[in-house]
Amino acid sequence: MKNFRLLLFVAFFIVPGSFFSNDIEDAEEVIVIASRIPTLASDVIGSVESISSAELEAQMVNSLEQIVRYMPGVSTSNESQYGRSLTEDVHIRGIRGGAIFLIDGIRISDSYTGYGRDTVDVDLLKKVEIMKGPSSVEYGSDGLAGTIAYFTKDPTDLVVDGRYLSATTGYIEKNKQEKVNLLAAYDKGDTSGLIQLVDRSLEETKLHEDFSLKANPMKGDQQSIFGKLNIKLPNENILTVVADLQEWESEWLINSEKGFVYFPTPRSISSSSGDDDGSRERFSITLNLSNENILYDSAELNYYTQETEQSQITVQNQVSFFEGMRAPPTPTMRIRDFDFNQSIDGFAFEAYKSAGDYQMIYGLDIENTETERPRMLTEMNLITRITTNVVDGETYPNKTFPDSETKRKALFFNNRFGLSDSSVLTLGFRYDDYELSTSPDLLLSNANILNYQINNTEDSAFSFKVGYLQDLSENISGFMQYAEGFKAPDYETSNTVFTNYLYFYTVTPNPNLESEESDTFEVGLRGSSKNDSWELAIYRSEVEGFILPQIVGFNRGLGIYQYQNVENVEIQGIEFDYKRSLTEQLSFNLAAAISSGDLFEDNAKHPLPAIDPRELILGLSWIPSDMFSLQALFTISSKSEDNFKEVCLNNDCWPRVQTSGYSLLDIFTSYVPSENLEFRFAVENATDKKYLRWASVSELPENDAELDLYGQNGRTISASFKYIF
Repeated sequence: MKNFRLLLFVAFFIVPGSFFSNDIEDAEEVIVIASRIPTLASDVIGSVESISSAELEAQMVNSLEQIVRYMPGVSTSNESQYGRSLTEDVHIRGIRGGAIFLIDGIRISDSYTGYGRDTVDVDLLKKVEIMKGPSSVEYGSDGLAGTIAYFTKDPTDLVVDGRYLSATTGYIEKNKQEKVNLLAAYDKGDTSGLIQLVDRSLEETKLHEDFSLKANPMKGDQQSIFGKLNIKLPNENILTVVADLQEWESEWLINSEKGFVYFPTPRSISSSSGDDDGSRERFSITLNLSNENILYDSAELNYYTQETEQSQITVQNQVSFFEGMRAPPTPTMRIRDFDFNQSIDGFAFEAYKSAGDYQMIYGLDIENTETERPRMLTEMNLITRITTNVVDGETYPNKTFPDSETKRKALFFNNRFGLSDSSVLTLGFRYDDYELSTSPDLLLSNANILNYQINNTEDSAFSFKVGYLQDLSENISGFMQYAEGFKAPDYETSNTVFTNYLYFYTVTPNPNLESEESDTFEVGLRGSSKNDSWELAIYRSEVEGFILPQIVGFNRGLGIYQYQNVENVEIQGIEFDYKRSLTEQLSFNLAAAISSGDLFEDNAKHPLPAIDPRELILGLSWIPSDMFSLQALFTISSKSEDNFKEVCLNNDCWPRVQTSGYSLLDIFTSYVPSENLEFRFAVENATDKKYLRWASVSELPENDAELDLYGQNGRTISASFKYIF
């Protein structure tokens, strides 16, 4: 908490003494993520979803899963690792783990086994943009399927008459979350600042009561402090300093781990508890240049640093049958401490230049990322008090991949120019140089007992994108786009290595692993009139060299696993969005997505499990006055397919799980009796539907003992109160 107290001290110097919104804006939304060139939403080439701060508040969004829940073609997976339930990753148009995550243009730390993606406090955001389609031209490696970009609030977004101060409290029934949000900002002309403090306590998310398993009990706390200071310099230049600090901690009773374990050593677990904690610290300094010259109209220099540390400690009490079931059991205790730490330092330069019908943006990105994954596990004999660090065939402490440094250097260029008054052409390219260097140590040797060769990786990629938009009439336009993406092999896929004799398997590095490469062709139509707007997009994507863990043989009775490039993946789909104003007070919206995909492997074709079932979302909004609003959102999802390839784990295979279709009704309302007061209330899953989301269970066998822990909550209510001083 030292850094939090430090920023609180600094805050005194910074700040002295939707789907529906009550503030209707006439200005059309501007999208940045699509080409890094700010563009009106109606002129964007390609598919981009966005959700504003007003919409985030109206839907009482508190997690990444809730950000994307009404975006067809985008979904999140909730994973259960070591008894914890986490938002693990995002699927965009059927590609899992192929998205780049940014906050104010800076990469967010990776997600790894046992850790989730919810490392950004939603309350800090003024907007989220999601690009659906390859984004490597704009943002580099990992952009196979798209990019999720978070934009934090600015003082000018809030200030009225030079100042702003508000307090918000909220409660969410499904996880008993209680939240307090204090936000202050000022604008004195030459300087403006913002400080935001968010404190929340929460418990485990309650599953629907008809599931046979109950969620593991949890109590947690999360705090975030966000500060931003803008200083106007001569010649209209602006210096911006940002500090973004978060900490979280939770205590678990991991009841799902209780019970009898037969292999490798018979043992009966009587209790299991967990203690998770993490922190993310981001600092950046940005210089915005506005002095026009021959090289640029405006430019931005940005230096940033970010450090994320995450720890999971688990304590198990048990009795172990070391001499077999006929011998007396021995009381033992296991203490496990698995960490994931990552630091990112980078520099970026970006320049914008317009000349006639040309709009150009170009620049360079330089970034270093250091990653480590230390793991410790000890077992104590509670009678003799003797401890051992050789547990279940593994020697601890260890690391399943070496400490790794990832260096990224890139040059990029995007150009948007008008061919005529009714047509626009965009061209973009990016050159990336990628280097992965490793530092093997004794902890890695403890996992690498067969002495597999660890590899350093160097790669480069040239990514290209071209798009065309044509006005077909006064109210209808059409677009087409070809885009390339790539994902270089990372520290995990390149160099994961360990051997477990008791479970009869080994994982070996792959020195021949190549980058995944995606190609997407998309066409679309977009139209609008006085009362309605709509967009239709049809796309086809192909990923070459798709990386998956594979069993590649046997040696000394061990199954050998390795990350390998399979032949390729093909995905196609159609998405449709429609909005209509029925009256001045009543509006309707519809969104739908249908997709399919195949995985080509060993001269055979299999359906791609990451493809989401067909989805339809219907919405009805009623705003009878500035004081009151009401919206109902109805989500319909079809059942999963039944012809997927079996799930193979630990040298055995089982049929994949299937999910049934479901429909959900969510209701949101707001009441604003004055300019200073705002009440919000929501009922989610109003019909109390029991269901599993395909994105969360698509990798599981149908006989998974913990399948119910991936289930969703039943009917739940949320409420919030906001006062503006």
